[in-house]
Amino acid sequence: MLTRLIITIGILLLANQSQALSTDKSQELVVIAESAVVDKNKGSTVYSGDVSISQGSMLIAADEVEIITSNDGDVIQIIAQSHQESDQQAHLEQQPDNKEPAYAEARKISYFIQEERIHLSGNATLRQSENEYTGELIDYDINQGIVNLDSGPDSDDRIRIKYNTSD
Repeated sequence: MLTRLIITIGILLLANQSQALSTDKSQELVVIAESAVVDKNKGSTVYSGDVSISQGSMLIAADEVEIITSNDGDVIQIIAQSHQESDQQAHLEQQPDNKEPAYAEARKISYFIQEERIHLSGNATLRQSENEYTGELIDYDINQGIVNLDSGPDSDDRIRIKYNTSD
């Protein structure tokens, strides 16, 4: 059995993440995984094995997570994915300032920090304020509040949107 690897990374990560709670930036980022590969030349760290990441209100859970940083050390992208043989989806949740919490699940979640955009692919679901968006592909522009859904290449697939119409 692999020894769990616990890595605590300081405040320098996620400094550009303005869509999160404003207090999230000052919280430490904690990554728990079975293993990690750090490639300083590429600015990439890949965590594997029941990965859990938390920072303030943000939580990510997946079989594998890659964190990509700029030359300055700022996080620019987080890619969370489940293995093909896994029955678990990658999961992301976060509490934005002045908004309801957002929950996302998909086979692969790409979180573009500086663009404040989330791309979900593979049996994707996005939930916020009791509204639910389901499709093969979902792009969520956090600042604009725009959700773009696609049913995927299989003609039998369809998108599904459930709106909360109560006040």
